[in-house]
Amino acid sequence: MLDVIKNRRSVRKFKDEEIKKELLLDLVEAGFMAPSARAQQSSAFVIVDDKEVLNKLKEVSPGAHVLEGAKAAIVVFCLDVDKLLTKEMVLEDLGATTQNILLEATSLGIGSCWIGIAPIADRMKKAKEILNIKNGFVFSIIALGYPLEADAFYQKDKIKKELIYWNKVE
Repeated sequence: MLDVIKNRRSVRKFKDEEIKKELLLDLVEAGFMAPSARAQQSSAFVIVDDKEVLNKLKEVSPGAHVLEGAKAAIVVFCLDVDKLLTKEMVLEDLGATTQNILLEATSLGIGSCWIGIAPIADRMKKAKEILNIKNGFVFSIIALGYPLEADAFYQKDKIKKELIYWNKVE
């Protein structure tokens, strides 16, 4: 698993190769397996493989331009915050869900890029309108496709030993 974590990177350029629906469902399954506060399972998903919808989603955020070449996307959202046991932990829940999907994508050889939506109100509103989500809010959009090339933003050595402390910060 550590190899998958070390090899995960944000991919912004994709091959012109479709992703099988079964693999997209595997990614969503990984999302459902994420931990959540009090096992509240706050995550819901929209799998987008329609080019027209992907193009509309590009307008949601400046970072959403990565959807230009993506073959699919998974939108992570919370359907009904009011029904949650621990409402104040919903962002952590959805973050864990998004991370699980990113890691599973890496393990399957699928490139991914996390597009942040929440907590920016205009991004959340636009995404909900495009996807016809009546309640709740959109947390993230994950662009998906097979990587075209290594990404320029990828940093192989991310470990900063000066930020590791034992027992207390001195």
